[in-house]
Amino acid sequence: DVVSALVVLSCFGASADISLIEVLEREIEQPLIAPLDDAVAHSVLGKRNGKLYFMHDKLQEAAYSKMKPEERCLHHNRYGLALGFVAVRERDDRLLLTAVTQINHGGPQAVIDDEQAVVVANLNLDAGKKAMNMSDFFAAHSFFDHGISYLRLRREHWNEHYDLSLELFNLAAKCAFMNAEHDRLKMLTEQIMHNARCFEDKFQAISVTVTLLSFSGNVPAAVELIKTTLSSLDEELPSAVTPTVIKKHLDNTKKQLALLSDDTLLSYLAMVDPSKIFAVELLVKLYGSLTLIGERATQRIIPLRVIQISLTYGMSPHSPTAFAQYGSYLALIEDEFEEGYRYVKFALSLMKKLPSRAHDGSTLFWSTHTRIHIEPMQSSIECYLDAYKAHMKSGNTYSNAVWCSSVYNMCCLWSGKELNAVVDSMKDTMKESKYHKNFVALTLMLPMLRVALRLIGQSDAPAPQQENLTNAFGEAFNEGGNAGKYATLFHTMYFAKLCEALMFRELNEAEDAAEKYFSVDRLVGLPPVMFFGKFYSGLVSFWVARETDDNDRKESKKWIKRGVECKDKIEKLSDLASTWNFQNKLYLLQAEEQFCSRNFGMAETLYDAAILSSKMHKFVNEEALANELAGHFYLETGRRNRSGHYFSQAFEKYNEWGAVAKATTLTQYLDEESER
Repeated sequence: DVVSALVVLSCFGASADISLIEVLEREIEQPLIAPLDDAVAHSVLGKRNGKLYFMHDKLQEAAYSKMKPEERCLHHNRYGLALGFVAVRERDDRLLLTAVTQINHGGPQAVIDDEQAVVVANLNLDAGKKAMNMSDFFAAHSFFDHGISYLRLRREHWNEHYDLSLELFNLAAKCAFMNAEHDRLKMLTEQIMHNARCFEDKFQAISVTVTLLSFSGNVPAAVELIKTTLSSLDEELPSAVTPTVIKKHLDNTKKQLALLSDDTLLSYLAMVDPSKIFAVELLVKLYGSLTLIGERATQRIIPLRVIQISLTYGMSPHSPTAFAQYGSYLALIEDEFEEGYRYVKFALSLMKKLPSRAHDGSTLFWSTHTRIHIEPMQSSIECYLDAYKAHMKSGNTYSNAVWCSSVYNMCCLWSGKELNAVVDSMKDTMKESKYHKNFVALTLMLPMLRVALRLIGQSDAPAPQQENLTNAFGEAFNEGGNAGKYATLFHTMYFAKLCEALMFRELNEAEDAAEKYFSVDRLVGLPPVMFFGKFYSGLVSFWVARETDDNDRKESKKWIKRGVECKDKIEKLSDLASTWNFQNKLYLLQAEEQFCSRNFGMAETLYDAAILSSKMHKFVNEEALANELAGHFYLETGRRNRSGHYFSQAFEKYNEWGAVAKATTLTQYLDEESER
């Protein structure tokens, strides 16, 4: 009896809960507890904290070897099924996971007939769902794959057990996607598309394929798949989206919403039509894809269309995201910040009211685009982290979580967060992006990482084309090639280059990068941090204008015009969105404008105002930059004796930010001053 009990215990590994062994003893009607207590008395087993455990791995191996190899699978199957029936009957999730793991140790060869295979497949389905609820997507994927392996004992399982097959394949595909198992994902989705009995049953496979295409770097294919699917759902978008079409959609949406209070909207019934739910999901995905490729006209009517569908058919799980996108559109495109912010806050309220938390990350992400303009930036950018955590919790690691992390890092860099911490966070995001082969996030992050590393004096930034990666479709990673496909990525790359050139006073590089930046700026949809681009490209424009003034008046005027346009945009943001976030930026741009116009007295006042406002509003990086530009102003206007103070303050603030390499470049001015 002791040896037999030890053999049973060995099937569960090095240890097992005493409560589990008690249940098993009752179910298989074999003495276990008393014999195992004898083994404890003879120091074969230990007993502590409600567990029985082998005193040495060799003892567990010896007990396990008492079973014939060909019989072990039968023992695992028997014990697992016994525990599984109890787990289902008593709704014990923990016991269910243990039971199904035990069954799977036995494998398909232990199954005695087709009926038992279906029972075991269903147990794996339930166990996988429990694992997903605990955000353990690797364990969940294993359970779903095992469930499929039991079904495959019958060649006709798609015909004989269609619903079970479809659910197992769909959930396995979702987990494979989350775990970056792309080859497995493609096989599963191909099976679903081939065997699905109706178009509705293909929805999940289409959805995951769209996301995989987008972030593998093939956004046009994702957009085409979305548009084709929407057409099949009778939700085609206008073929030609003109300003007149956009205005018509916007006016209709405003009129509909004007008749409804927030409380009325929050009490709307849930959307139940599967085709409409899927159409809304695809439209929300399309909005993000069009942001990348710069198809601005179509992008702008998408949230309007989703809101109209929601008002007609009820609120879908993606409706809060559409309201967040609508709020961003009103605030950042129409300059209706008060109304846009209202709908962003409404989107967050609607998100909390819905029972599912699966799409919270998306709503948080899009709503933060508006919040960082209106709320103090240093705190509001943390909402991108909240979006990241929400996506991670729901398993959207491959695309959405990494995207949130990328934008968060960019905002941290340019809002003055401590640079070493920013670099560490960027490297973590890069690691995630590489693991998931997210080419879009990699292309977005690499230029910013290089700038941050140069600022802190590190030279280990990865060079272009040195990321040896291949995506799910066999395409090698090519940073320049990816950026060249999409306006937003080009925009980000040139923005990083012009910022770096401005920081390190590299005029030719700054002019070249700014020229390219402005060439794609008109193509970009709605980048979340476009105001950083306006600020830095405006500073570069005024700098280039001064340097070309004596040589080419026409060229100088072109750059001054660009600088003024950037300044006007920041001024509007300061007036309508937030003094906290934009006043210091406006003052610095105005100072540079007055420098160009040779209004030196006004420029002096504005440089000091920019420095003070940056300090008051806690933008240490911009306080450093304002001091440095003031130093150059005094130096270039022949007042070297006054420049030293500003260069000294810039040196101190750059070091406080963590930009020690940048600070070092100012020592030449400080040394000259000390010599004087």
